[in-house]
Amino acid sequence: MPGVGFPGMTEQRAQARFGTFGGVFTPCVLTILGVIMFMRSGYVVGHTGFWRAIMILLMAKAITTLTTMSLSAIATNTEVRTGGVYFMISRTLGPDFGGAIGLTLFVSQAVSIAFYVIGFSEALFGVLAPGVIGPAEISGVAPMMVEQWVSSAMILLLFFVTFKGADVAMRAQYAILGVLLASVVAFTIGGIIAFKGSNFDSNMGTGVGESHGFWIVFAVFFPAATGITAGANMSGDLKNPAESIPKGTLYAIGFTAAVYVLQLILLAGYTDSASLQKDPFGALKNMSVFGPLVIAGVFAATLSSALGSFLGAPRILQAMGKDRLLRPLIYFGKGHGAADEPRRATVLSLLIALAVVWIFGAGGLNAVAGVISMFFLIAYGMINLSAFVEGRGGNPSFRPRFKLFGWPAALVGSIGCAIAMFKIDETYALASMAIAAAIYFGLRGRATGDFGDAKRGYVFSRTRDNLLTLEEMTANPKNWRPVLAVITEDAERDRQLITCASWIESGRGLLSVLEVVSEPEMTPQERHDMRHRRVLNLKEQLASKKIVAFADSVVVEDAAAQLDAILQAYSIGSLRPNTLMISAPPPAQPERRQRVGKMLEAVAGFGLNVVLYKGARLDDVGKRHIDVWWHGHRNGSLLALFAYLASIHSDWDKAQIRMLRIVKTGEEHLEAEQSLKQMMEAARLAVDVEVVLSQRPVSELILERSSQADLVMLGLRHQDLFAFNEFVESRDALLTKLPPTLFVLSNGEADLLA
Repeated sequence: MPGVGFPGMTEQRAQARFGTFGGVFTPCVLTILGVIMFMRSGYVVGHTGFWRAIMILLMAKAITTLTTMSLSAIATNTEVRTGGVYFMISRTLGPDFGGAIGLTLFVSQAVSIAFYVIGFSEALFGVLAPGVIGPAEISGVAPMMVEQWVSSAMILLLFFVTFKGADVAMRAQYAILGVLLASVVAFTIGGIIAFKGSNFDSNMGTGVGESHGFWIVFAVFFPAATGITAGANMSGDLKNPAESIPKGTLYAIGFTAAVYVLQLILLAGYTDSASLQKDPFGALKNMSVFGPLVIAGVFAATLSSALGSFLGAPRILQAMGKDRLLRPLIYFGKGHGAADEPRRATVLSLLIALAVVWIFGAGGLNAVAGVISMFFLIAYGMINLSAFVEGRGGNPSFRPRFKLFGWPAALVGSIGCAIAMFKIDETYALASMAIAAAIYFGLRGRATGDFGDAKRGYVFSRTRDNLLTLEEMTANPKNWRPVLAVITEDAERDRQLITCASWIESGRGLLSVLEVVSEPEMTPQERHDMRHRRVLNLKEQLASKKIVAFADSVVVEDAAAQLDAILQAYSIGSLRPNTLMISAPPPAQPERRQRVGKMLEAVAGFGLNVVLYKGARLDDVGKRHIDVWWHGHRNGSLLALFAYLASIHSDWDKAQIRMLRIVKTGEEHLEAEQSLKQMMEAARLAVDVEVVLSQRPVSELILERSSQADLVMLGLRHQDLFAFNEFVESRDALLTKLPPTLFVLSNGEADLLA
């Protein structure tokens, strides 16, 4: 049955052909029991000692087990399709997070191809030159070049196998698994026979050298645990991903953990630490009851792991292309044939793998291991984080069938990944996180797709808790913030009012725009439909102006008469508006002035701050000079705070604020100037104070001093709300000559000296 939001669901369902054992368990085991088991397990015991080696193994397994639990919870809560981990995270944390982790995982898997093939080449030359880690000289040719050419040739061979399709590669894995298990049996029997208690005792606590510290060795070993996504990456080819991914991955972790514990015990009891440090592969081969089986095992393990990465990496990129996440990725979304093989993405994986081989050269296994560890730790951390967001967010839709999950475990897993990264190498950890963050922020706002992700649910949960906490807290002037509601009958007409409101809120409080529309002849259904349209238009208008505000609209029979009831209900808990802003209509609109007057009378009884805006063409405003006319401590505090907030808005970069006060006698002048300067200094505001000594009318002084300002702020009295028409008519002559002007009435909650 086709599904919404999942490209190619019907085709993918038809081509799904692998079960738990073949599609998840086997790929995971082949990847986990890979190059590290053969080439570096002895290195770990030799450099850290047996108990530290066990600790490294347990830490790596703890991280991957917690990650698998998170992965399983997500996999059993959503329908999983092509893309594996990318698909799950994008449907949990959204396309930006999903894209960031998807690209990180794709690069990690592509680099892993080179990692495993470099391990193959090192094992090959270890056979040709026993006792030497890395290649020996052959026929006088530089060994590094020889190994690089061999690695490149093997990558090309694997590329052609992969290019033929997943069916060919997956059929080969059973034979590879048989060889691998035979090699495990061979070194297990040989290790038991050759086990010496004296060697085991001497290897219990081998000292750690400066160049091989605990976390350096951990970084080298950690790729042995990174095979847990091998099955998930084949999600589009699984018959039942929700069942196969949890079972197959957890079984693989348990089985491989037992193999590694047994191997570490046997290596510690086989020989001394110096031999393990010098030639870890040679020690394992010599310990085996039949050395050629170990050689065959390492070749099988390295090449099968590389093949698994060759299968997984392109499918991640293809899934992002199918989601049309970014325009450049769309090209890689196209598949080939009935099986929808990701051939284009496979070619890109080939190029990345070849580049890594030639950049790191021969003997680069440890260096590539460290790089892979960093990127996989980031990916695993994000998998745990996405599960934590789902679990902690409390979305009713989060009902995973996998029950061995709890959000605390996911949080521990995420923190564990971060700690491990920084312990390995702080610089590389920061660099890796910076790369992942750069990818995320590069995708943010550009990534397309609406997957119904869990971020909104998580934010909702946190917002609910914070609102309930805020409800119990006592308001204090020191923490006053503007919660500003713009009241308008027509947002398009009053766009200058809304812009000015965004200045005095300046991202430090909350701004909402409420359209109150009168439509007496409409039915309730018609008013509801009209409200829906106007809210959408208002949101588009705010977005086009890059104004961050909440948009709402109410359509009622009589806006002026019903504003009282509207304002009583206009709040979310304690987040009730503390400031209302409304536009003062021009003289040519007397009817509108009458309606605004009625609205202000309704507002007067609410005890709110009120801001009246007298419009002007804001395009002509220079946004450099703000004049504030002092109007007593109560109003003056709010005037000064609004001026400060406007000055720090991005539109008003480095604006100069001038505080003006009028006195009528010389005795008042010096005292007023000193007290105002002291107040501004105590309020920590960079304001130019100017006291005007004059007997002339106030309106003349304001016009004379502030006609060249870019924004003027004046005081408003409470009684002016009840006589709005008389108030505004008496100031029409002044307002027509001033730049944009705000009349401000404070309710006393905002204190400049708090």
